[in-house]
Amino acid sequence: MKKFFIGLTVFLIMLIIGSIVLYRRSVAPYNNSKEEAFEYAIAHSDIITPEEFYWYNDTETFFTVVGKTEEDTELVVLINQDNGDVTSIPIEETISKQSAIQKTREARQPDKILEARIGMDNNIPIWEVSYRNENGRLGYYILSLEDGEWLRTIDNI
Repeated sequence: MKKFFIGLTVFLIMLIIGSIVLYRRSVAPYNNSKEEAFEYAIAHSDIITPEEFYWYNDTETFFTVVGKTEEDTELVVLINQDNGDVTSIPIEETISKQSAIQKTREARQPDKILEARIGMDNNIPIWEVSYRNENGRLGYYILSLEDGEWLRTIDNI
């Protein structure tokens, strides 16, 4: 019986260690991209203190960094992953994350908001709000980052 408990303990320890290693490997690409985007934004924009990071994928991939400048103003910096092009927008010229989520709630009445991220779609800075609808299906509500105007909806995925 003692061997059984020792074996079970060893198995559980190995399971925990394996889970930790698997988790760290699965989040490594996100964390590496975040660090690289922060460094790139600091080098190629007026941001000196990065605070938020968004990863947007559609026809192109964009990394977005929100941070503060030397003048203590907030700036949104969108970085095209393919060519490194940078688009900077002062935060006061954008709608907030909470506003984008609220507009999605009003328009779609989702069961659950999953995430909101900043990206670029057809050279238009956007908020992409993902949600689960009443059927549990995935949806995306896409708004202009600058004025909150609805651009398109992708529903029932």
